[in-house]
Amino acid sequence: MTARRCWTEQQWADQLDEWAEAGLIERTGWTGAPFLTTPEPTPEPGAPGFVEGAWFDPSAVERFLRFCLLLRHTLGKWAGASVRLFDWQVRYQVGPALGWKHPDGTRIIRTVIVLIPRKNGKSTLASVLSLYLWCADREAGAEVYAAAGDRQQARRVYDAAKAMAETSSAIRKRAAGGIKRSVMEYPPTSAIFRALSSDGGRQHGLNVSGAVIDELHVHKHRGLVDALETGTGSRVQPLVWIISTADDGTTNTIFAEKYEYLQALHGGHVDDPSTFGVVFAADPAADPFDEATWEAANPGLGLTVSRDYLRRQANRARVTPGYLNEFLRLHLNVRTKTGARWLDLSAWDAGAGLVDLDALDGRPCFAGLDLSATTDLTSLSLWFPPPDGDPDGEHVWVPFFWLPEDNVAAIARRTRVPFDRWAEQPGPLGRLLRTTEGNVVDYRAVRNLITQINRRWPITALGYDPWNATETINELADDGLVLEPVRQGYASLSPPSKALERLVLAGRVRHGGNPILRYCIDCTEVRSDENGNVRPVKPDTRTSAKRIDGTISGLNALAMHLLRSGPETKPEPRIRVIGG
Repeated sequence: MTARRCWTEQQWADQLDEWAEAGLIERTGWTGAPFLTTPEPTPEPGAPGFVEGAWFDPSAVERFLRFCLLLRHTLGKWAGASVRLFDWQVRYQVGPALGWKHPDGTRIIRTVIVLIPRKNGKSTLASVLSLYLWCADREAGAEVYAAAGDRQQARRVYDAAKAMAETSSAIRKRAAGGIKRSVMEYPPTSAIFRALSSDGGRQHGLNVSGAVIDELHVHKHRGLVDALETGTGSRVQPLVWIISTADDGTTNTIFAEKYEYLQALHGGHVDDPSTFGVVFAADPAADPFDEATWEAANPGLGLTVSRDYLRRQANRARVTPGYLNEFLRLHLNVRTKTGARWLDLSAWDAGAGLVDLDALDGRPCFAGLDLSATTDLTSLSLWFPPPDGDPDGEHVWVPFFWLPEDNVAAIARRTRVPFDRWAEQPGPLGRLLRTTEGNVVDYRAVRNLITQINRRWPITALGYDPWNATETINELADDGLVLEPVRQGYASLSPPSKALERLVLAGRVRHGGNPILRYCIDCTEVRSDENGNVRPVKPDTRTSAKRIDGTISGLNALAMHLLRSGPETKPEPRIRVIGG
């Protein structure tokens, strides 16, 4: 079996076929794809997930698959049968985690996050992986933990692994009586395996080589997760495996934090090849009662979860509205209290291209401002509609961003988004991210830039979020600008939100690759009311990594244009976004 530096989908398909023919895995026929995956490591410079000298080692994956055959299922219809993973479990979970290596042969991926509906085999895989890390990962003095939000759940993970170990004559022989009720010991490598819970003690001072954290969404506090992740520091190739179904969309939780991090990785805003994540879920906009939706979210449908079972649950959700959210969350893996993700990044990215700023001279100009909190991101957007008489012309969106200089590093660490790097990169009329001295944004810098812009491109009107903007707005009014508040409710934000979405999805968006604006667009979620109006949902910036200030300032500017021009005529004009 040859190690390869590149690993294509065709190579994956061929390798899975080879393992299936050898009896190491089960082919399922699932032809879907995860709702979300993060970039796998790659040796290609400049690509997301780049690791110099990265290579894929299929023999490491095969070694794990052969270990699985030493174990037997202990519950359900497969009780007594050898454990064989499904093809999709290998392709989207253990394959990337165990196969990608540094030049020295150690694993690149140290954290795996798997979010998947119930009854899709996540507990079985977690049990097998725990045992592998305990007794077969060649780690001297391994410490492996089955962790959960409470003692009972932690015991379930541990007891399932223990029962599997007891079915294996090879493991029993080598463990030499070490398989016990509360701890498993493996004398050949002085390894231990035990259960931990958030409501128990012994969380700190750990020397973690492996951990499985079950049902992340029920962890009320982050202490255990932090203890396990930070406890890996002295290990050469630790692996923390986090599994869960969706939460209900509550903010300010460890689940919400991890989910946002996966979204940032998926969107390319953060580069962290040591973390790999996969989300199996239905599209929140899909019909939850369509069986095709069930198939998309449940790769184990017909194997680990029966179609009849999901039909019963769906019928219950159909006639019992109070159960619908549970059905969405548990069986389709849809977070139920969050807004819907808005613009598709592939549509947004399709129009990448630079625009000549000088070509904007003489064009109508509208502006939008979102001052936000003085300690966080502030944004100004300029909106240039097409010239009169040019219905096929392009709109141009020019964004500007500020952060206080003293806060850049801290916000970059908290959000894991490279604001510090953006502060060094060139953008429109300055840097991508402008900084002001101290720990608060100096709004004089914002006002000075607006004054400078107004001299070059006279601003027809500036829309602003009236929250926390009184002093600066009064000063701008003294400068002679036309200023209008844009309330952040459905009535004010729905028209520009719908207009922007329509134009983007029509394929008429060009932008200069401004990464901060792209990040804001990707973070933007919308909610709708009973009348079909939509508006962006502002995240809590104290705890969330998401920032949508660029989106808000752009919508404020577009609102000014729409108020003065009426509905867009067809054919729809193009939008061009520049900067960066």
